[in-house]
Amino acid sequence: MRSALALALLGVMFAGTASAATGTPGTLTVKANVAQTCVVTGNTLDFGAYDPTNGTAVTGQADVSVLCTKNTIAAVAMNQGATPAGGSSCGAPARQMANGTERLAYGLYTDTNRTAAWGCTTGNDVDFTSGSSKTANVITVYGQIPAGQDVGFGNYQDTVAVSVTF
Repeated sequence: MRSALALALLGVMFAGTASAATGTPGTLTVKANVAQTCVVTGNTLDFGAYDPTNGTAVTGQADVSVLCTKNTIAAVAMNQGATPAGGSSCGAPARQMANGTERLAYGLYTDTNRTAAWGCTTGNDVDFTSGSSKTANVITVYGQIPAGQDVGFGNYQDTVAVSVTF
């Protein structure tokens, strides 16, 4: 009788637990493609007043922000602008601001001494490696309008394309 009772109790214990079958484990592949990209945010380089009767060059500077995907190796270049003069050399870029048919020459440089003209050769591009996808690289553009240009009064302007190669 003890055996029967033990068997009955054992049956009650196992009756409450259902035996579930399990299949062969599988996997789920999770993927994403992070695009390598750069976004340029320009600014305005405003030289202010230029006096052609004064023998002094006018300088100015502005910042350009370049936000790239983390670890992107990039080179920032600038073209000669919308109204370049014919023929140029690295020592004298052909950039000009326009006011109708009048032209006011200027230069853009990568250094504070305004000796490395930006955009003449790839050697004068600004290179960097992006350390973060959240923090832009701020690049200062140094400009100069040479003294002694014979131009009429008015507002002069140019548009320079900023490109990033990565």
